[in-house]
Amino acid sequence: MSQLPTIGHGERSEGGTEVSPCGRPRREEAEQAVIERATGVMMALGRLETGQARLALSEVSRRTGIALGRIAELLTAWASTGELNLGLRIALEEAIRHQRPAPSRRKL
Repeated sequence: MSQLPTIGHGERSEGGTEVSPCGRPRREEAEQAVIERATGVMMALGRLETGQARLALSEVSRRTGIALGRIAELLTAWASTGELNLGLRIALEEAIRHQRPAPSRRKL
């Protein structure tokens, strides 16, 4: 039985990119972690489910033309600094509103 070569902690792939033990580029893992934290911020802000929060972040990225990773960085920084561009804040609020279910109107 032959063994597949593995890349260990801190090793580099053939292209010279540092990779994690699971084989993903470290930069990609770091960006994914920031996106996950930003998803949590959106969940708390908008009282959204995980999927809704992720969709809201993606919507803001599409509408503003800013990469999802950058949106996530700005949102997580805002959570600790309180500083966020007004246009981005408005886009986030609108995206949250789109993800919330409309209140039901019951007739009595």
